[in-house]
Amino acid sequence: MHTDPSHSVISEGNASRFVDILLEFARHRTLTAAQISKTTGIPASAVYRHLALLVQSGLVAQTRRRGQYSAGPETLRLAANFHQEAMVKGRISEQLQLLSDETQELAAYLVVRGAEALCVDAIEGPQMLRCSYSPGRSLPLLKGASAMALLAHLDPQEQSRIVAGLGLGAEDADNLNHELQIVQGRGFGLSYGAVDAGVWGVSFPVFDDGGRLLGAVSTMAPADRAVRREKQLIASTRDAALALGHGEGSR
Repeated sequence: MHTDPSHSVISEGNASRFVDILLEFARHRTLTAAQISKTTGIPASAVYRHLALLVQSGLVAQTRRRGQYSAGPETLRLAANFHQEAMVKGRISEQLQLLSDETQELAAYLVVRGAEALCVDAIEGPQMLRCSYSPGRSLPLLKGASAMALLAHLDPQEQSRIVAGLGLGAEDADNLNHELQIVQGRGFGLSYGAVDAGVWGVSFPVFDDGGRLLGAVSTMAPADRAVRREKQLIASTRDAALALGHGEGSR
């Protein structure tokens, strides 16, 4: 049986050597095997072996100067992905802060993870709200404004798969599908005490430029306070979703 050479090296407990070598290229533009061996303490023969695998993977590249190496093209993709993710996370937090400042209520951003709605980030309003959603927590895509906004705007096949896996009876499944049709037609989820007693919620889906669902922006507030300014809370949440989705937050 053919064995992947990179697997055999890693399985010998040398994974940290790959990391040490790659970190050297984060500190220096070009390096020779001898220089890497001197700074890391890794034997030169092992450095050459590791470099060969790193060159093959695209994480390291040989330069025009014989015997010298530099960071490879795959590291550019890693850097680009890191930068993009950091920018996205920063934009989400910024928009949630603006939304919470405007509404004085809890603002949250949620995404679909499996058959659950996962809270990625949340900004509390001046008055604390007892709510099931906080960063890192997730709940089944079954009820509540956030879950409905996400589930209603999923690809139809993915939506059907998730609904089928919720273990609902025929009548409950029909009721859920009917509610999803309402949410999709309206363009956002709206709930009163569906997840937490006394909590009102509104949630708008966020789409990318190609119309793919990215997540949902939600505002949550005590029902007795929200009912007096429901239109304002809905409009503010819609605007935040539009801002995050480059104009694709509602359709």
